[in-house]
Amino acid sequence: MLMLLLSFGAHPEPAAAQLISPGKLSAAHGDLEGIRSCTRCHRLRQSGTDADRCLECHKLVASTITAGEGYHGRLVDRECDTCHKEHFGVEFPLVRLDSLAFEHGEQVGYPLHGEHAPVGCRSCHRAELVSDRAVIEAKGSALGRTFMGLPTTCAACHNPDSPHGDQFDGQACVDCHDEGGWSGADGFDHDETAYPLTGLHRDVTCNECHRPLPGTAMEGALRYAGVRADRCTACHEDEHSGSMPGRCESCHSTSGWQRVDRGRVESSFDHRGTGFLLEGAHAAAPCASCHRSPPADSAVRIRFKPGTAGDAYPSPVVGSCLACHQDQHDGAFVDRPEQGTCDDCHGQVAWLPADFDIARHNRETDFVIDGAHRVVPCASCHVPEQGMPRFRFEGTTCSDCHAPLDPHRGQFEGRSCDSCHSGDSFRITDFDHAATRYPLDGAHEDVSCDRCHTPESDPSGASFVRYRPLPHQCVDCHGGAA
Repeated sequence: MLMLLLSFGAHPEPAAAQLISPGKLSAAHGDLEGIRSCTRCHRLRQSGTDADRCLECHKLVASTITAGEGYHGRLVDRECDTCHKEHFGVEFPLVRLDSLAFEHGEQVGYPLHGEHAPVGCRSCHRAELVSDRAVIEAKGSALGRTFMGLPTTCAACHNPDSPHGDQFDGQACVDCHDEGGWSGADGFDHDETAYPLTGLHRDVTCNECHRPLPGTAMEGALRYAGVRADRCTACHEDEHSGSMPGRCESCHSTSGWQRVDRGRVESSFDHRGTGFLLEGAHAAAPCASCHRSPPADSAVRIRFKPGTAGDAYPSPVVGSCLACHQDQHDGAFVDRPEQGTCDDCHGQVAWLPADFDIARHNRETDFVIDGAHRVVPCASCHVPEQGMPRFRFEGTTCSDCHAPLDPHRGQFEGRSCDSCHSGDSFRITDFDHAATRYPLDGAHEDVSCDRCHTPESDPSGASFVRYRPLPHQCVDCHGGAA
């Protein structure tokens, strides 16, 4: 026995270790090779490894167990050698993982769904994605072999692939996307933004509003943050070319731009922005009076600007009054300096009475109104012809107007009325008989006119007073001497 012990003790240490050890340690534990290191992992007179002694070296694993995190933190069987076999040689792998049977969600706490499910382990467990500082320091050059230290946020792994740049900094990817595919955004609700989608906007694809970011070539890199949506014209061209002030939604809605809320338009639309201020009777006129084609027998004729006839509110051609209103005077005033514009005489509150008084008549026409003419209604002279008042006259003498009413039946043809009459009264008060062929003298001065100028009847039976010719010899009136 002594010789056997001496013989055993006389062999070098490696040989003794070889006699006791069941096999060479793996490369990872190579520095523990030798009999003096057995108790670093084993307790005397106990089989298997001592888990507590393993964790004295494997502090990272110990920390996950303490925290109850990761794979080791969820294990019920805490005996290391249940999974990690040793003494099977230098090349024997300590970590033997059946990736097909491994339940990532149950065993790690990070379930793989959707596009993550078919991905190989090392697609994610790569050295460059390890972010845990303790793992990086502990593993060093062996980061490519560890399964520890990966982050769990989407951006930590996918940030280089993000098509959004820094538009959503501080916001989790899962707020909009899920693992079913990053191209969709089923978790995103546009109604929760500052611009809820209504009407036809709900049928528009994202990239019709969210255009590619400038200076980016990445596929799908669209602008989402900072898209201007405070005015319709930020996206839509102004169909009115600036002629309509205010906001589009004061007339239109997202249910369709051709659908106009007439009640809203007609109650709140500010017509001043069109350049045509509605005043007087125009302010009370229905919109359709100008924004619809009038009946054929209407005194209004509306012409629309090219390309607008199909609009909800076609744009009339405006300018002078005659752009819409027919000339009630049949061109009678086109030769005047203002070329017959209606508003030179008429207002918009009502077309009558006209703003053309006696002062203007005396100043601007060839006929001065004075005397009894000042109380004569306009229509007495401007008699309607075919429904329109007459304003053009061949002459302005008394006979031009009064010839049909001549009380003298042509007795004074060739002589003007004002040679006897005045405009103040047609009654003669100061006729100078001395200017005739029969001056009045003596007792004749006191004789009334009607004693000599007596009524007669013309061939039609109408009565008139005879002034000329009259006999003027004494016997013509007094007869011969008795």
